[in-house]
Amino acid sequence: MGDRPDPTTAYREAGYRAAGLWTDMTLAELVPQAAARHPERELFCFEGRRVTYGEFERRTRAVAIDLMRRGVRPGDRVLVQLPNRLEALVMQVAAFRVGAVNVPVVPIYRAHEMRQILADCGPAVVCSTTRLGEREPAAELDDLLAELDQRPTARYLVDGDRDGWSAVPGPDTHAGPEVAALPDPPAPQEPVLLLYTSGTTSAPKGALLSSRAVIAHLVNFRDALGAGEHTVTLAATPLSHLGGFVAAVVFPVFLGGRSVIMPAWRPDEAVELIAAERVSLMMGATVFVTDLVARYERGAGAGHRLPTYAAAGAALAPEVVDRAAAVGISVVRAYGMTETAGVCAISSPDEPLERRRAWDGRLLPGMEIQAVDDDGRPVPPGTVGDLRIRGPQMLTGYTDPALTAAQLDAEGWFASGDIGQVDDHGWVRIAGRTKDIVNRGGEKFSTLDIEQAIASHPGISRVAVTAVPDERFGEAVGAWLVAEPGAADDLTPETVLAHLEAQGLARQKLPVEWHVVADIPVTASGKVQKHRLAELTDLDTWTTRP
Repeated sequence: MGDRPDPTTAYREAGYRAAGLWTDMTLAELVPQAAARHPERELFCFEGRRVTYGEFERRTRAVAIDLMRRGVRPGDRVLVQLPNRLEALVMQVAAFRVGAVNVPVVPIYRAHEMRQILADCGPAVVCSTTRLGEREPAAELDDLLAELDQRPTARYLVDGDRDGWSAVPGPDTHAGPEVAALPDPPAPQEPVLLLYTSGTTSAPKGALLSSRAVIAHLVNFRDALGAGEHTVTLAATPLSHLGGFVAAVVFPVFLGGRSVIMPAWRPDEAVELIAAERVSLMMGATVFVTDLVARYERGAGAGHRLPTYAAAGAALAPEVVDRAAAVGISVVRAYGMTETAGVCAISSPDEPLERRRAWDGRLLPGMEIQAVDDDGRPVPPGTVGDLRIRGPQMLTGYTDPALTAAQLDAEGWFASGDIGQVDDHGWVRIAGRTKDIVNRGGEKFSTLDIEQAIASHPGISRVAVTAVPDERFGEAVGAWLVAEPGAADDLTPETVLAHLEAQGLARQKLPVEWHVVADIPVTASGKVQKHRLAELTDLDTWTTRP
């Protein structure tokens, strides 16, 4: 009896299948099947280069065969940390095609974060670049792998040469007959993506997603936006991030559409690309749409403007939705996270502006969100409570079984850590977060992680980090410091920033507001009362906004 599935769960999952949300399709099959249907159709345009479905299929197949030749097997983990390059897409899709687990990592992560990620995922393959600005990411990875005594099966390098690293194979790479056949794809319920996201703990959390979770999101996202073969997406977020990877290749391939990819966000160039390529959809955080709106308000993009922007990942002021509507953009607010394989609530472009500006979307089919009280009991519709989520898009679990047990219960409910309300029509509005994180333009950073890095400075006795408002990114990092006795005069933004730089902390995690205070308020048990930080009187204040 104990081995039988819970009847409620079985009925719920049968509903996902009946609704077409759970299918037999896998991410490994998306590209080859789409390429077989329309090999000459353009898949994406990247810096003026146009790549067809057929060419992309040949590229990913060549890399997949090379992975097999080097001994990579189903279930192995392929870590890709690249800037926006064609190889970032090729390597990730190739990982799917050999049944490996794709581990995309944003390039802003440096030694501090990468040490934690490598230790957790133990990759069989790493792919990086020789140089990124002043950094040498491949050299950094070599040092960390040696420190952790890890020996990946293969190391792939983009740009330049380095001992022990190989170039990413091109589409004309030939393989012997012994590796000509790619393996059957993993079952739809098997994990194929490992994504690292920060929460209330110092170390990034490794969330595992299956093909069926991701494809359920693609089905829902397509239907909510009325997307199809006609859709042209603009991808400007990192391609080694779920949002950028989905916008650039996964969603367009699923639709049979195409994308336009930017190597980095440059708003003026984006306005020109949107007009020239007739872009119809963009998705991402607050910063992109606010930049576009500002330029449209000055008269740019008169020939063709972006019609729809799906905004998720950071707070978006209702006034921005109003301004966007005035220049022709329908902003649809959305709510989701890594653990839901994307958004789980979104409004459609034809919803009234009053709804789109004030709410964070309506529940997608199959997805459930409940607001509950401190005892886990559902509260009446429209009442604010802790949000829990379940549905066909949910993660399989975390790499840490203890974390999985803490956040996923036996009935499939995921404790989101967010506070909000759900009305009786399924509309969701976020009121805040119990998670102690900073959401900077969609990138979530653990405040504890940043606090620990700052506290290691010898002149600082105590520190508290929290989110502060930011016009472009929604949120940025703010820090409250207590100096060691006698050290206040020597404590400067330059010395603290130099200390964090030496630790290899991602620059996006660096505070932009600094408050030197006499003390930091705590509860009787010693927990910092962060809601009281803004009430403190500063002994000194620094601003290090770029």
